[in-house]
Amino acid sequence: MHTMHVSRIDLNLLVVFDAVHAAGSITAASRRLNLSQPAVSHALARLRELLGEPLFERQGRGIAPTPFARSIAGPIRDALAAMERTLQLATHFEPTQAERTFRVGLREALEPSVLPPLTRAVCGGGPGLGLACARHDRPRLESDLAVGEFDVAFDVRLPAIAERIPHERVLVDRLVIVARKDHPVLRRLRRRGWNVDAYLALDHVQVSSRRRGPSLEDLALQAAGKSRRIRLRCQSHAAACRAVAGTDLVATIPESYARQVLDPASNQLVTLPLDDITLETYMYWPANADHDAANRWLRDQVRAALAGR
Repeated sequence: MHTMHVSRIDLNLLVVFDAVHAAGSITAASRRLNLSQPAVSHALARLRELLGEPLFERQGRGIAPTPFARSIAGPIRDALAAMERTLQLATHFEPTQAERTFRVGLREALEPSVLPPLTRAVCGGGPGLGLACARHDRPRLESDLAVGEFDVAFDVRLPAIAERIPHERVLVDRLVIVARKDHPVLRRLRRRGWNVDAYLALDHVQVSSRRRGPSLEDLALQAAGKSRRIRLRCQSHAAACRAVAGTDLVATIPESYARQVLDPASNQLVTLPLDDITLETYMYWPANADHDAANRWLRDQVRAALAGR
């Protein structure tokens, strides 16, 4: 047998070979494959020419494999069976039998609201299932999804990639103000009437993972021709909550996060006096995983978990 690269072989020829070897007859193999006998004979001839070795010999009314055919029959059957299993996994996912750790791109602010219900849904789906969460880099999110770095990722709407990869809104949260419990200015302002001007009169903490640029509430204020005074910019909402507990600064953060981490002895929640400002969270997934059974199951768990959150 001469050396040959697998790309030169039509895999259908191997399917025909496997069927003929198992049936011991071209007639029986043609019925199994729903092909004509000449088509089966032609496929065997092509494979014999490619491999440079005889495959079957006439024996009585049937045919028998040559020693060379017997030597390759087992490996070919194993390879075809492995391909069948792979294709079944792509079209069917059985969570109770699967061994799979789903990789999730998730920023720190969303962990308290997304992770608890999603963990219950995924880990409750089967004993071999788990989650691995990591912070994703927005500029690389599209490529990270494409190469399988993440199965799904959660973030705000990202216009730069939203038109190119599948996504859907899975969570809507409102923003609230976190301030220290005995904040004197806030207490006085709320007695006089709590409004946008009172909100803007405060000193603010801005939370952003970027080095510079506006946050969600700043964009909304800019659209209304207003701006606030930023005294501290930090990377995490947890740090913001701790910072305001010991100062007169206030932080504007997602309500679901605030209620998870709020220390009632130190901080209080105050309604944001801005209309129509919500924090929308989107789920993103790879375009090539649209019909992948495991990824589809994971997305279903996300929808169910966050709908009942």
